[in-house]
Amino acid sequence: MPGELKALNWVFPIGAILTIGGVFLYGLVERLSFGNTRVWWFSLLSETFFPALLIGSVLAIVGSFIERKRLLVKETRFRGIVCWAASAIAFLIFAMTGNVHGWTFTLIFPAFIGFVVGAVLLSKLGPGAPSA
Repeated sequence: MPGELKALNWVFPIGAILTIGGVFLYGLVERLSFGNTRVWWFSLLSETFFPALLIGSVLAIVGSFIERKRLLVKETRFRGIVCWAASAIAFLIFAMTGNVHGWTFTLIFPAFIGFVVGAVLLSKLGPGAPSA
């Protein structure tokens, strides 16, 4: 049973890494699209960025509920604020570029996911939440 709990601790970090990784993968795909697109790594990258974004988004949201139950209020507050800050940064970068036809559009994923995960984590801060 302890092994299962340790595996659950990795759901949120893996989801966050996949979501951010999907953004970087699509940025790399777009950069490589100006060159030879008939190479195997271009095909591999162009087929993996979207599943990484989708799977990462789901894992991050599910993982936030797991984190909310397992962490102390102080840790949950810190992670929720960090998620909201990451969401704001991703949204600001997207808004500053204003390009919905390039790789920057994928910044919508971390902006949305960061907001939702932050809200889930900060929802533990109610009056009945344990503090220790």
